[in-house]
Amino acid sequence: MSILLLGILGALVWWWLASLRAREAALKACRRACAREQVQLLDETVAVRRLGLARDSSGRVRVRRSYGFEFSVDGHDRRQGEAICLGQSPELVRADWPRDAEAEPASEAPLPGRVIPFRGRDGTPRH
Repeated sequence: MSILLLGILGALVWWWLASLRAREAALKACRRACAREQVQLLDETVAVRRLGLARDSSGRVRVRRSYGFEFSVDGHDRRQGEAICLGQSPELVRADWPRDAEAEPASEAPLPGRVIPFRGRDGTPRH
């Protein structure tokens, strides 16, 4: 009985570590995609949306994890994106990327370094 319990505990630890590695890989892929598209990754995090099974390129069955993330073009909006990992490798990052960020009218001059000012409920900037 103790060997069975030890096996179950080992499987849970393996699952937890594999999930952490996949989450880190998805977060790095989201950071790279957001940097490439010149948008800000909000909250610097991803969250699991779906789990499933899929085959990789060599035909082995892997866990496919879908992670959601949010990004902002100008600091006044929140857009959704998705990163998909097969096993512990990022497969793709997709989102409604802005085609031309300059096409949107800016209500105020952007802050250096893409800093987003905090705003109150009424929309006024807080310092």
